[in-house]
Amino acid sequence: MTMTEIIRKTMGWCPNAEFAKDSEEINMVSYEGKYIDKIKGMGFSGFLSVLHLVFGAWLIFTALQVLAKPMIFPWWYMEINMFSSGILLLVGLSSIMIFLNFVKSSNVHRILALVNIALLIAFLIYLSQFLVSSEFSYSVFDKPYMGYSFGPVTLVLFTFIITIPSALTFFNKPSGERNKRFLMAILLVLMITFASVGVYYLYLNKQKDAALTAELGDKSEIKLYKIEPGSTSYYDDAHPYFLDSPGDTTGHHISLDTFQAMQFLQKRETGKVLSWWDYELEIKAAGKEPVISYASKAIKSTIARPASLYDKFEPEEKVADVSMFFTTSSEDVAKGIAEKYGANSVYLPKQRINDLIEVMMFAANPALMQKPGSISRADNFDETIKPTMANKFITGADLKYFDKVFENKDVIIYELK
Repeated sequence: MTMTEIIRKTMGWCPNAEFAKDSEEINMVSYEGKYIDKIKGMGFSGFLSVLHLVFGAWLIFTALQVLAKPMIFPWWYMEINMFSSGILLLVGLSSIMIFLNFVKSSNVHRILALVNIALLIAFLIYLSQFLVSSEFSYSVFDKPYMGYSFGPVTLVLFTFIITIPSALTFFNKPSGERNKRFLMAILLVLMITFASVGVYYLYLNKQKDAALTAELGDKSEIKLYKIEPGSTSYYDDAHPYFLDSPGDTTGHHISLDTFQAMQFLQKRETGKVLSWWDYELEIKAAGKEPVISYASKAIKSTIARPASLYDKFEPEEKVADVSMFFTTSSEDVAKGIAEKYGANSVYLPKQRINDLIEVMMFAANPALMQKPGSISRADNFDETIKPTMANKFITGADLKYFDKVFENKDVIIYELK
């Protein structure tokens, strides 16, 4: 032992402690380096794996959130939720499977990615038939929770975002071998998922059928449902009924007073009925023919959610005439329009008519009224709304050509003298 070591030992130095410290530092560096190397070693394939995990979990959560809060009326709205959520659920599960088996079966993952891309193309095409009239201020990622109410821009953006992991996986060069057993297991899981969504759909359909109260209209094509508290649907004490039809987009909740108005109209010997197109189901349910059953293309922007699959737009002249009937200040003009279309009844909802007058003014003259909402009812009521025939009908003004034959809390019906 050297003199230097003897002095250091006397002062408390321990060679074994120094060795242990050095060993600890070496091990620590080695561990950290190993951990970093592991992250770096993930590469592009590992990155895609994590991406599939994040997107898959998000899509599954989104789909289940929508399916957990079904609103079965109107039924076409429920079908949108079921079909769209089913696709997102399948894509999400497929992405989770890619994450769990990324290294073992890259070829199979490409197949799954292609299936996901095909499903998302179907998602895009399907929802493009049910776009909202204009983009709302809500986030792109809020749209699924609102009945998949996408506009054209948000739908394309949402679909593009959720396609990214599958597109990257499909174009990534595979390095693994095809695992046939794994592929069969995937197909089985997807089939079970699809079957589960189908069973859930049938369960909701059974709930809907149990609420059926009456089949109305000349061909019994309009269904009246009685909504009970606690059912899988929106419920409102003031509007316990739902009026729906497979071929119409205007299904809506109605009150007992509205149902009574429909029953009254059914007993009247009348020609066609003048009303705004939102209420065509009520008129058809009473066995009568509305002058218009839908909007025209000129006022497509006023429709909350037009459906391209089955929309049948009315002629622009006819919609403009009906709009003029309600918005004109001249009873003579209104009488002429009623006679032009063989209508001798007027059906008016008392609760919403003032809200619709702006839309009617827009329909009567789209060029003049650049867009709905250009009238300020609070500032211009006396000038714009008070003189209209619609307001005269609601307020019970003395009219030369029209008699009031029915009125309750929600509906007024007039007939041409």
